[in-house]
Amino acid sequence: MAVSVDPQSFYSDHPTPKYLAVLPAKLLVLRRSNRVTVSLKIKNLFGSIALAVIVLMCVIAFSRVVLLHFVVRAMADRRITIGRDALISAALRLADSPRIQIRLAESEMSDSSDMEVIAQAQIHAGRSVRLSPWDYRYWRTLAAAQEFLGNLDDAERSLRTASRLAPRYVEVNWSLANVLLRKGQLQESLQPFRLATNSNRELLPAALDLLWRASGGDVEVLKKMTEGEARLQLALTQFLMEQSQSDAAIALYKKVDVKAKINSPNAAAFISSILKVSPLMARELWLETVRALIPDTSNELIWNGGFEAESLKQFNQFDWTISASDYARIGFDRSVAHSGGRSLKVSFIGRDSTRLAGEIKQSVVLKPGVRYRLECYAKAQNLVTPEGPRLALMGRNGIIAISEPVVAESEGWQNLAMELTAKPEEMTYISIIRTPRHGYDEPTRGTIWFDDFKLTER
Repeated sequence: MAVSVDPQSFYSDHPTPKYLAVLPAKLLVLRRSNRVTVSLKIKNLFGSIALAVIVLMCVIAFSRVVLLHFVVRAMADRRITIGRDALISAALRLADSPRIQIRLAESEMSDSSDMEVIAQAQIHAGRSVRLSPWDYRYWRTLAAAQEFLGNLDDAERSLRTASRLAPRYVEVNWSLANVLLRKGQLQESLQPFRLATNSNRELLPAALDLLWRASGGDVEVLKKMTEGEARLQLALTQFLMEQSQSDAAIALYKKVDVKAKINSPNAAAFISSILKVSPLMARELWLETVRALIPDTSNELIWNGGFEAESLKQFNQFDWTISASDYARIGFDRSVAHSGGRSLKVSFIGRDSTRLAGEIKQSVVLKPGVRYRLECYAKAQNLVTPEGPRLALMGRNGIIAISEPVVAESEGWQNLAMELTAKPEEMTYISIIRTPRHGYDEPTRGTIWFDDFKLTER
């Protein structure tokens, strides 16, 4: 054995213990540069044999520990398939290993529905929690066996212990909530359901469905579970729509913080659901939401009629929809505008039978029996066309009303307008359209800017 020490202070700081004096050994100190080597040499055969025996015993003991550790790790590794008989044998020989006991319990739980086998699994799981009471996984497995055997009170106690050890773990809270629900403790199950769904959003629809059926369709129970959490409340609005509870869903949606709605896909999906039931209500909720992002009240019946605001990606139900065209390049232009600082630019590429049919549109809601005026401004440059595009109001069955075409020879901004009395329609939208006269006509070339769309009640 060799160690490095300071030769000046070794003897003064470390006096020789008396019990070392009786050893048949000689201490040699050899100085090499600034290091000292200390050697312990055994003089007689008896000392050498004793030392060899001690070393051998230590090696055997250490090897046994390493071997046992390897066996436990291998048997407890869930990636390795091990038969139940082998696990039973290992559990008998390694009765003090909680990892082996719990592996056997899990194997018995997964491979059998026999009550006697599950009872054995409960015993092994119980042994594992006694050996290692601080591992929540062991308590959860014990609870699963207890629940299977119908011991719901015991399962609840085990799961509450697991929940204290791992308060945010999804599976523990989910299992606890389900046990409480099975015991008829509906109100007590709400908190663990909430903890589980907060950690795993994919569980929320299942949780809402379980509570809905267990409560007999009580909306207040679901509202209590989601109370104070905007994300959960918005998911609940969509769930209520699926249960044909639109009034309750709308009332809840209105109470949710507007900023939370802006960043939630559930809010956009909810508005799309309402759109199928009541377009007027859908637009009211949509306006309330998007105004928090882009305050624009210049014309409430048409959103962003001057194209001053950027398009809304998620909440696009009543925003402009601009799609690609085979006949023109469509985009926004900051250099030309009727008012404000931006307009919509349509540059035709000169293909024959030029057609525009829904590439530019915005959904609007009209009240039946009310008379409206729809208008916009257009400016043409180098426009060559058999007939210019028109402003149109479209419905499910086609054109409801249409303006005069854009005039190619006109200079400056032209006013395109129409008036109509609204009829019952589920959905209508404004659009710029162009249809070839006879299925074929000469190519359209040039550029048109559109700006300041307005829809007003007369």
